[in-house]
Amino acid sequence: MTGAVLGLATSYIKNQAPIRFDMDPRDKDKEWESFKEIVHRLNTAAVGYLSRNNLLPSGTVAAGFAPQHTKGAVIVGVYQLAGQKIPDSVNEPVLSPKGKVLYEKIRDEQLPQYVGRGAYTGFVDNWNTEGDTDPVGPLSTVRFLTSNSDSLSETQVPHRRWLPPSSSSLWCLRLRRDTEDSYVPWGMITGDKAQSAPTVGMPNPANALNEADRVTGLMKAQGMVFEGEPTLSDIAGYTHGMIQAIYKAYALGPSTTPYEITVGTETTKLASCVPCSLFMIALGYPPTSIHLGRGESWVPLFEPYTPGRSSESVERAVIRDLNNSWQDACAEWLALGLKVLDQSAVTNDHQASVTAARKYLDANSRDKSVASVLILDAVSIHESEMSRISRTLNAADSAALIDPTPW
Repeated sequence: MTGAVLGLATSYIKNQAPIRFDMDPRDKDKEWESFKEIVHRLNTAAVGYLSRNNLLPSGTVAAGFAPQHTKGAVIVGVYQLAGQKIPDSVNEPVLSPKGKVLYEKIRDEQLPQYVGRGAYTGFVDNWNTEGDTDPVGPLSTVRFLTSNSDSLSETQVPHRRWLPPSSSSLWCLRLRRDTEDSYVPWGMITGDKAQSAPTVGMPNPANALNEADRVTGLMKAQGMVFEGEPTLSDIAGYTHGMIQAIYKAYALGPSTTPYEITVGTETTKLASCVPCSLFMIALGYPPTSIHLGRGESWVPLFEPYTPGRSSESVERAVIRDLNNSWQDACAEWLALGLKVLDQSAVTNDHQASVTAARKYLDANSRDKSVASVLILDAVSIHESEMSRISRTLNAADSAALIDPTPW
């Protein structure tokens, strides 16, 4: 994940413009100094690589703050290829008449949607005057299952996903407390807390006997849709609302804008996670803000979801084409990021990991999906990107830490 973030950042400051990673302004007092230092490490590594290769950076990797969260604020995916611009306010988006009606229903939680932890609801405003002119939403995070088998559809990545072997110590924490052979399947959010008792004083709608199942039961009670029940041969993945919205917007045409609307009370970070951001930027829909928190078990769509909005054949073709573009971009960014991760930039205990990743990409160079699958597998181990970067990159000279750029 550090390689992917570095590859993205280096490509930005080499070819386009500065790039900024943001934190929630509400966490400024407890996290700002450490966040700024981590972003400074990214900047030092990226600029150092470009300088050593006689390439002049056109910007820096900066640290800043995400927009202030208010009820109904939006994260915007602006379709640059259609000449769109970021709206003046993420708190009062300018919408079509029908879009405004749907937005207000989503914002006020008048429609079924997920409203718990990480609750951002996808929504597509539609300014088309011919054909399908209706907005789309709500599109909440959905949990899907990826089968780690050789039987894959044409829209799925051809490279197999990774599961820890049954002998791996990673399964120890997934053994449900007070059982001998009942494990939480791979990818499930908080699945590594199956040994812990349910948190006292927190909602437990399913009367779960461990923290992992408590959280899953709570997510379901808070409106998350689960497509299928996972077995130990499955990998659970979560497709966020913005990603669903981008597929829909692409199918409907350039007179549309995908948004994520903040709902519920448990999430206030008005920024896109790294996996979402990689997907959005690869498709020309850069987010308004990127954070370095968690993108737990993130996955794109591999099959049409909510078919009937447009013909399934159109949905399937859009998924195939957008996923191909995302896979190509992941391959480019990860390859570049691993070049940036030279011996001087990487901590001693991560040198072997960098070498192994390079060898694996080289050995599978004909398969363009490999880099994207490595990223999917990485985020199936739940950790913040800030923590991963901190462990991977050597500390940089702190003499000139980057000041935040005003929003």
